[in-house]
Amino acid sequence: MNITPHKLFVCTALAVLAIVAFFDMSAAVAMCPAVAITEEGLEEVVTNFKKATAEVKELGAELVRKAKNGEDASLELKGKVDEALTKQGEINQQILDIQQSVADAIKNIGSATGPDDLGAQLKKAHEEAGLAKIGDAISFRGKTVNMPISRKALVNSGVTGAALNYPGVQVLAQPQQPLVRRLTIRDLLAQGRISKAVLFYMRETGFVNNAAPVSEGSLKPKSELTFDLQTETVKTLAHLFDISLQMLDDVEFIQSYIETRGRYGLALVEENQLLNGSGTGQNLEGIYTAATPYVQPAGVEVQAEQDIDKLRLAMLQVELANAFTTGIVLHPTNWANIELIKDSLGRYIIANPQNTTTGRIWGRDVVSTQAMALGRFLVGDFAAHAQIFDRQDANVAISFENKDNFERNMATLRIEERLALAIYRPEAFVKGVLESAS
Repeated sequence: MNITPHKLFVCTALAVLAIVAFFDMSAAVAMCPAVAITEEGLEEVVTNFKKATAEVKELGAELVRKAKNGEDASLELKGKVDEALTKQGEINQQILDIQQSVADAIKNIGSATGPDDLGAQLKKAHEEAGLAKIGDAISFRGKTVNMPISRKALVNSGVTGAALNYPGVQVLAQPQQPLVRRLTIRDLLAQGRISKAVLFYMRETGFVNNAAPVSEGSLKPKSELTFDLQTETVKTLAHLFDISLQMLDDVEFIQSYIETRGRYGLALVEENQLLNGSGTGQNLEGIYTAATPYVQPAGVEVQAEQDIDKLRLAMLQVELANAFTTGIVLHPTNWANIELIKDSLGRYIIANPQNTTTGRIWGRDVVSTQAMALGRFLVGDFAAHAQIFDRQDANVAISFENKDNFERNMATLRIEERLALAIYRPEAFVKGVLESAS
């Protein structure tokens, strides 16, 4: 009888449940005919466990009672506790032995008895969704199966299922992971949810503070606040992948791989939109787009101004707008140039090559991302004055009825998300050109 890894996993779970939760032992044994576990053996372990547990519980209650009454525990009582705990330790070892026997059995199982391939899982999902199955074909009746998780088609390139299972051919379970860049802009911002298609919020555009000490009975001064009503529609980010049914059947883990790459593709576009979106059409209004241009604050004098000087002055500009800089966004090349600055003795001024912590300058975290244009910078109070509102998290949907998919044995995967971005105070963000690029 072939035992799949999935069944062995269930076997392990049932065996442990039988020991620690008094589960039905016959069910556990029935799942594990290929493993050296018998119903009598499990029954003996359960009996010993029940006895040891009851004894430890009883002795523990007696120790607690004596402690509350200020009585000293006798040597005999302490000895009984030690003995009961020793028995529990022996049972724990028996549990480990059972688990190890299951693990040893898994090692000897061939790939042919592995878990259901993706094609079978998809067919099962379709049937559970009420979609008719006709032979090896699947009729969707105009429906789409949603699985919350470039238009070039993904195909096998001549590698067939028979070749993948041939003993003389070594095939990796999944493609080598490509290089990906770290995404950071979203992490800087406050997070929120929205249930509507349109976001309305107020953006403060002016504040006249006339607060002052007043004498008793005098009129109080009036301050002024002005607002602009901002309207942001929820934007959709999406793309599609075409994939052959043969690839779904033949290549393990392909769905999770496409999902990972598809979500990453969305995240790249999202990061660029959050930073540089134009605010027109279906584009978000990015923070860099809405930020206040850098103007050197009055009263400062800098000799031989460098990039790090300009960043500090931009932080001052944010502070003079009554905000607090929480992050600095730079292109990786510009940040590397700053980290490589040395003094006259060749010592690094900013960076410590042995330090593996997050990059910091002027006491603020530096976000190094290719979404920022080379030679530009952005500083600001991100979490307090900008917020993402997610309408729909990134999700994956699959359909077999897109265009001529049925005739070509193809499936189409759609990965999309919906979100809006609110920027409450543009003056809390300052953008500009680095000194080295100006």
